Amino acid sequence: MRNIATLLGLFLTLAVTNVWAQGKPVCSLLTASDVSAVGATGQGIPGEMPISNGPTKGDTMKLCSWRLPDGGLHVSLAKMPPGMSRDAVLAELNKTYALLKAQGWREEKKDFGHVFCNLYTPPAGKQDMPATTSCLTDTKGTMVSAATLSKNRIPMEKIKALVDSAAGRL
Repeated sequence: MRNIATLLGLFLTLAVTNVWAQGKPVCSLLTASDVSAVGATGQGIPGEMPISNGPTKGDTMKLCSWRLPDGGLHVSLAKMPPGMSRDAVLAELNKTYALLKAQGWREEKKDFGHVFCNLYTPPAGKQDMPATTSCLTDTKGTMVSAATLSKNRIPMEKIKALVDSAAGRL
């Protein structure tokens, strides 16, 4: 259970790391065809999450979630904090990822130039835990991220395509 909490914390960190919510509905950034490419179905479920720390503490972050057969797809759109680059955001996320690696999670990562992605698979003996795939980019002063929690590994290239599609619709 602690590992699940760590994973959820990882994605909440990804979604809210020092960011500010945008006014554009996040669910409108991806089509049914886009999300079906990773196995997601149904309407996106919009949500809000208060930001509890960092320079944007007190703001509300908006996101959208879709169901996967054995997990979920989560997309967020947020304004980059003033003075923070994508590399600075990644450095903060790496602190959280270090917790997973210390517990034996295997990391794969790829920088596609404008989009950074990673995939974490559970350690031996914890195969009942979901794998996580996430990608993020910044464009026009906005961070766009997509992440999955799923028993099946979802290739980074598929999540990158979602980030590219969402960023292109800003």
